[in-house]
Amino acid sequence: MILIIEGIFVGLNSSILSNLYQQRAKQTLKQDIILVKRLAEDNSHERYSKIFADSDLRFTLIDKNGKVEYDSKNVSREEHMDNHLKRKEVQEALQGQEGFDIRKSKTMGYVLAYYATGFENKFGEEYIIRTSSDYSKELRQIKEFLFIQVLFFIALNFAIHFFYKNYIKRDFYNKITKMKRFLENGEKGNINYLKEEKWFFEFWNILKEWQSKNLENIERLKSERKTLSLVISSVDIFIGLMNSDGKFIVKNSVLSYLIDHSREKYMECIRYIELIDMMKKGIVEKKNFKEEVYVQALKRYFIVTLKHIDFSGQILVTIKDITSTRKAVEVQKSFISNVSHELKTPLTNIKGYLIALEDAPESMRIKFLNVIKGNVERLENIVLDFLNISKIENSNILNMTQVGIDKIKENLETTLEMILKRKNGKIQYEVKVNDENEYIRTDFEKVTMILKNLVENGIIYNSSKTPCVKIKIEEENDRYNFKVSDNGIGIPLGEQYKVFDRFYRVDKARTSNLGGTGLGLAIVKNLVEKCGGKISITSEENKGTTFEFYVMK
Repeated sequence: MILIIEGIFVGLNSSILSNLYQQRAKQTLKQDIILVKRLAEDNSHERYSKIFADSDLRFTLIDKNGKVEYDSKNVSREEHMDNHLKRKEVQEALQGQEGFDIRKSKTMGYVLAYYATGFENKFGEEYIIRTSSDYSKELRQIKEFLFIQVLFFIALNFAIHFFYKNYIKRDFYNKITKMKRFLENGEKGNINYLKEEKWFFEFWNILKEWQSKNLENIERLKSERKTLSLVISSVDIFIGLMNSDGKFIVKNSVLSYLIDHSREKYMECIRYIELIDMMKKGIVEKKNFKEEVYVQALKRYFIVTLKHIDFSGQILVTIKDITSTRKAVEVQKSFISNVSHELKTPLTNIKGYLIALEDAPESMRIKFLNVIKGNVERLENIVLDFLNISKIENSNILNMTQVGIDKIKENLETTLEMILKRKNGKIQYEVKVNDENEYIRTDFEKVTMILKNLVENGIIYNSSKTPCVKIKIEEENDRYNFKVSDNGIGIPLGEQYKVFDRFYRVDKARTSNLGGTGLGLAIVKNLVEKCGGKISITSEENKGTTFEFYVMK
C-alpha cells in the first residue's frame, strides 16, 4: 500500500512538474509569437530574412495547406521541408485555438516545444505562425527529478523497514504481552510489575482525561453551534442547507425579498424563477457550481453557489447580492476610460506642436509654444482634479473651525486672480451671519474648494464682456446656506440633471476648448455631501446659472 501511495506521489509530482514546464514553455513561446507578429504584420514574408537575420528566435510561417513558406532557421530550404498540415499545433491553430505540442523535430533532430496561432499581415496574407524552442533541457530536468524522488523513497523504505523490524515491532509486541498479563492476573497480583511499567498507569489516566475532555468538548460544541448560528444569521449572505429532496434543513433569515422563510422546499421557498432554474439544474446534475444570476424583476445581480457535501448527501446553498459591486466595477471602468481620454487629447496636442515646432518659422514659434503651454496647464488641471476627487473620496474627516468670511474672500480672490484678470470678471458678496465679525464654523478647505469650483465655472463658461458671480451666505439654526449665481451661458433644462456626473460637460463641442475636465461639479457635489449638505441647480440658457447648497455647522 505504501509503495502504491509513493508511486502515485512520484507520478503526481512528476506530472505537476511536467505541466509547469510545459506551461512555462507555452507562455514563453506565446510572448515570442506576439513579438514576431508585431514585427511581421507590416511586412511581407519575403522581407523576413532581412528583419530576423540577427534573431535567435525560431519561427515558421505556414500557409493554410500546410506548406512551409518561411522558417527562420532554415532560410532558403523551406521547399525541402515536410508538409505541416497534420502537425497537432497547426491543426489546433487552423481551428482558431492556441496550438501547442511537444515532440522530436524531424528537421532539427531533437525535442522541441511548438506554439502556433493564426496570423494575417496588412497585405491580407493569412498564415499559421509558429514559434519553437528547445525542450531537451526541461525533459532532462524532469527525469533527474523523477530519479531523485525514486532514490529518496527507496532509501526511506529501507530505513522504515529496518527500524520497524528491529525496534518498533518487537517493542510493540512486548507491550501487548504485558497488557495481556495485566488483564489476566489483575492489579493486585502484578502490583510490583505495574509500578515498573508506569506508562500503563499513564495510559489509563489518559483514557480518563480523554473521557473528561470529551464531555467538555460536547459542551463546547453546543456553545460553538450557538455561536455559528448567530454568525450565519448576522451575515448579509443567504446560507441554507438542503437535503437530497430539496428541503431546507437550516437557513438564515436574510434576503427576505428573495426567500419565503416560512416554507421548506426550495421551489416554494425561493420567489424568482431565475434562481429556481439554476438551483434545479445543480440538484439534478449533482454538480457544484458558482454562477452569476440577473433577476429581471428586481434588476439586481446575485452570485449563487451550490456545494454538494459527499459524506452526508446534503447541499450547501449561498446567495449573495452583488449589485453594488457590479455597479462599482462599471464606475471604475468608466472612470479609467474617461481618464485615458482626457489625458490623451492634451498629450496629442503637445506632441503634434512639438514636432511642428522643429521646422516652424520664427514667427510661428511663439504661437506654437503658447499652445503647448496651454495644453500643459490643461494637463496640470486634469491631474489636480483627479487628485482632489481621489482625496475627497478617501477622507471622511471634517476639520471644523471658526473661519472669517474675509479669509474665504481673500482665498478666492487670490486663487482665481489670473482668471478674473483674463476674463475681466468680478465677484460680489452678500453675507448675513449672526457673528458681528462675520465668523462661521465650518471646514475652511472644503468650503473654499466648493466656492472656487463654482465661481471658476461661472467665469469661464461666460460669454459676457464683464462676467460676474454673486455669492450669498446666510446662516440658519444648524446650517449655512450658500447661493452662487452667474451671468454665464447657462445650462439647458434637459442637461441639468447630469451636470454633477463625473466627466460630464454640457455640449462638449462648444466647451472642450475651455479646458474643463468635467470633474469640477462632481467634486463640488461630493464635498457638499461630506459636509452633511445637499446642492441644487437652477439655470436658463444665455441668462446664467444659480447653485444653492448648504453645509452643516
